[in-house]
Amino acid sequence: MKILFTCLLLPVCLLTFSQQDTIVITDYTKILVEIDNDGDISPIASLDIEKAGFFINAKPQGQIRICHPDLFVWVNGRLFDKISGCKIYDPDSLLGGSKMDTLYLSLSSKSSLDQLVCELIIYEELLVVKEEVSAPRNSRSILSEFVIISLIFLLILLGVIVSSQSSRVSYMASKTFTFKISAYEFVNTNFYSGSSMYLLSFFSVALAFLGIYLSNLLGLGWVEQKSIFGLLWIWLQFSVVIFLIIIMKWIVVSLIAKLFYFKGLKNFQLFDFLNFNLVLLIPVLGFIALDFVLNNEYSSWVSSGFVIVFPIILILFVLWFTLKFVNNSPRKKLVIISYLCATEIIPATILLGWFFK
Repeated sequence: MKILFTCLLLPVCLLTFSQQDTIVITDYTKILVEIDNDGDISPIASLDIEKAGFFINAKPQGQIRICHPDLFVWVNGRLFDKISGCKIYDPDSLLGGSKMDTLYLSLSSKSSLDQLVCELIIYEELLVVKEEVSAPRNSRSILSEFVIISLIFLLILLGVIVSSQSSRVSYMASKTFTFKISAYEFVNTNFYSGSSMYLLSFFSVALAFLGIYLSNLLGLGWVEQKSIFGLLWIWLQFSVVIFLIIIMKWIVVSLIAKLFYFKGLKNFQLFDFLNFNLVLLIPVLGFIALDFVLNNEYSSWVSSGFVIVFPIILILFVLWFTLKFVNNSPRKKLVIISYLCATEIIPATILLGWFFK
């Protein structure tokens, strides 16, 4: 766990040593045109339309960055891609091996193009202090400032946990994924203990941060705010909601465990839930921090498929806990499976169904 903490801290330190400047060569939204049914071309007056395009003569030097919440990209009348967020294209990929010197890039949306960003850009690496950190507050993007504040807070909270709950941290680092029950679990699984409350707090704020950040970065539309204070307020609300949901889960598990006559199982179950999910969530945070340090939001390593990480973690926990429970309980397997269906498998299935809907 200390190694994971160090890996998470390192990217934040790197904030002061790296920067990638984006230089806009051409703003294509200024030269968009419409082509009517007769083939006549006319410039557009505003972006409050559903479809427009532009001509690219020869192969431009740079990359084409296109951003929009819901956009279809057409090349010479053929559907090329669908965008939800931002994508960067190499001119060669748009030409698709064609020997034509000119192509018509058309952009369409079911709503309008008023949120469209379409630019020819190049990147320039500079060994100076990272712009997002060194820039005055009023010149940073809202999302960047939110990430900086959030990562600092999460690092402080993680540092407090590592220093004050060393035995729990040591157990998580060495025995989280084991299928055997250790002596430590018999005396340290009280859900209302200090270590569990610390870990639950960190889990809640970390998961809320990831949800808000990915929503804004990928244009998922879960959370949209125009001020840093609005994002921080929503972060607090999400954190409290997640915290209360886990408490409610513990209460429900307690009632079901009593019906099945499983004594003390509720403590083991939530103890394992926090340990398992946090050990996998911390590397995700480290990856997000590293991506934020090395890239800007238009060249991020994080794509829309990244969110699949969270249901995968949930599925892995359910499978792992089922195997651990079956291997260590003297009760009949039918009773065990019935209990797990009520407390883990059915809730996880409902949550996954909602997620992929």
